[in-house]
Amino acid sequence: MKVADIMNSPVVFTQPKVKVSSLKKMLSRKHINAVPVIDEDESIKGIISTSNIISCQDESLPTESLMSECIHVVMPSNRVKDAARIMVKHGVHHLVVMEVGKVVGTLSSMDIIKVYAEMD
Repeated sequence: MKVADIMNSPVVFTQPKVKVSSLKKMLSRKHINAVPVIDEDESIKGIISTSNIISCQDESLPTESLMSECIHVVMPSNRVKDAARIMVKHGVHHLVVMEVGKVVGTLSSMDIIKVYAEMD
């Protein structure tokens, strides 16, 4: 099975200057836990998850002040098994899916668990 088969696309993302308060509302409304941070040039700057913002005392801060700049990337053609190995190796729950320098999706550990839970 390939990443393209289970990735989340189209991409839900945020921008570096978006306030944490707005980001929290969006994550809650969309029922997701992480999003890539993408600038006006559509370049990826980082990733931010609920774990980054859970202890934030100042929700007026920009997303870029809390995001992780360490981004783990896979391609749509990668095997899901290899994506899972990257998550385990780096202790992360979210990967950014990129193709030809563009963010085309995201993949979470929960996405992988759901697929394997439904297999017979």
